Amino acid sequence: MIANIQIPSILRIGGGAVAELPLVLEELGIRHPLLVTDSIMVELGHAGRATDVLSAAGISWGLFSDTEPEPSETSILRGVDAFTGHGYDGLIALGGGSAIDSAKAIGVLARFGGRIREHAVPREVDEDAWPLVAIPTTAGTGSECTRFTVITDTEHDEKLLCRGRAFLPSAAIVDHEFTRTAPARLSADTGIDALT
Repeated sequence: MIANIQIPSILRIGGGAVAELPLVLEELGIRHPLLVTDSIMVELGHAGRATDVLSAAGISWGLFSDTEPEPSETSILRGVDAFTGHGYDGLIALGGGSAIDSAKAIGVLARFGGRIREHAVPREVDEDAWPLVAIPTTAGTGSECTRFTVITDTEHDEKLLCRGRAFLPSAAIVDHEFTRTAPARLSADTGIDALT
């Protein structure tokens, strides 16, 4: 049996790796990114760590912090609205699997349009979406290195699996310092997720 393994073309791993975000954006040709995260990452100051690095490098950025724990098409479409018409040329996802999955779907719908159902299995979306840099803050889903996302179609109350190269982040920055402030229960849950 032959396996086809796809991972991000750029990986930066280690404590303080978020400092290399401007270099990663430059490698990808991203000059004006939208940061996709959630309100907790903003409250904890994690979003600020990323945006401070961007601002210090003279990179203008936008923020969408309205992702949901179980991403729905409704929140994804709000993210597409935040991305569209503002000159963004790429995305940064900061958070757990939900924020990263949201950014993946936002990038696909912002590039190709339509509804999430049109991009769900059995379709394999292998066209290039907007470039995405994923920065995980948990160690559970591994969404930063997969070509899958799960989005809920609230109209039909159905979780849709989406797959293909378009959902694979262009780069991942795995900085373990973000995990240090996670609640103990979340660390335990995501650790079990990673093991299983």
